[in-house]
Amino acid sequence: MKKLIILFSAIILVFSSCESMKVVSDYDKNVNFSKYKTYNVLQWDKEESARINEFDQKRIINALHEQMQARGYKRVDSGSDISVNPFLILDAKEQTTAYTNHYNMGGYGYYGGFGYYGFGPGYTMGTTTFHTEQYTVGTLIIDVLDNKTKRLIWQGIGKGTIKESRQDRDKNIPKAIAKIMEPYPIEPVKK
Repeated sequence: MKKLIILFSAIILVFSSCESMKVVSDYDKNVNFSKYKTYNVLQWDKEESARINEFDQKRIINALHEQMQARGYKRVDSGSDISVNPFLILDAKEQTTAYTNHYNMGGYGYYGGFGYYGFGPGYTMGTTTFHTEQYTVGTLIIDVLDNKTKRLIWQGIGKGTIKESRQDRDKNIPKAIAKIMEPYPIEPVKK
């Protein structure tokens, strides 16, 4: 059940806090991106559809449409110059931290024993507390493909820790997509 909850909340990864999202991108430097005029966004893969609820799928797709249209591309259902393909990778992680307390017992001065300011018998005791935290790292990848050559021409990757909070997704998902698309070679047209 816990796994199912993580899968359905997976899209919160980078979208609840864009500041913690790391973005990288790469593109084919030999491609003239201004020659492309039309685009389409590919549908989610069946396996990914099981990881992302329908509402978040639509939020991502709508944010991608917004980004592409802001760059002057026209949306078409078939025969487009380029295709935009989003997909998500989830990676379960575990982090363990340790904290040790040292206690000095007995003696006639600081630190007991015959060392540092101590004049009598004493002993030091320590306890270590371990804390293990499980979390999920999500990676949202946006590929842009040339439909004529069937080649990848641009890729943007946003990676971050999934947050359980489901608040403000209508606002944060478009912000995250905009951050991933920011390095795209064609900038949005200023309004």
